[in-house]
Amino acid sequence: MDANRKLGLAVALGALWVGLAVWQWNAMPAPVHVPLANVSGHAGASRTAATPNGGGLRVNLELLDAAKAHREAGFAAPRNIFASPHLDGKLQGAPNAGPSQVPDPNSELALQQQAAEAELSRYRYLGFLRVADTRKRNAQMAVLSKNEEVVVVKVGDRFDQGLVLKTLTPDSVTIRDASARIDHTVPLSEESVVEP
Repeated sequence: MDANRKLGLAVALGALWVGLAVWQWNAMPAPVHVPLANVSGHAGASRTAATPNGGGLRVNLELLDAAKAHREAGFAAPRNIFASPHLDGKLQGAPNAGPSQVPDPNSELALQQQAAEAELSRYRYLGFLRVADTRKRNAQMAVLSKNEEVVVVKVGDRFDQGLVLKTLTPDSVTIRDASARIDHTVPLSEESVVEP
């Protein structure tokens, strides 16, 4: 095939596509415009009164009011994720929030949190170590003890089945139980460790 034939075939195909597009555009029906009438009353009488041909659209106001009441009943004030925490580490509540719901003390989550709190209360904070490492500015490690076991961890380290050292200060450490989602602050132990 020479260049003139290829060009002629391309022009013919292009003209065919343009012809099909124009034919589709002309064959497409115009959109139907129907006025929306807000009619109250009985369904049989309002349908004939709203439009003379009886084929108009109708808004069911009762259903709309019921849906609005349902939406407002289930609405809870959103929590502000940008709120600054209080000094004790708890977030501020929403300003227009309703009364807070007290969790059921017998629920599974409450029992799990109580067990985790009891487990976390066994830890004692013995002190911290500063490691002379020039690459890391904050190379402090906490020395914790539980029963007769001693654990040395850094902030962010996981230890003892899902516990995480969240914060470390000279006066206290905060341990987070990831499964129960609770934080426990352990103050610096004033007792000296006596070895038998």
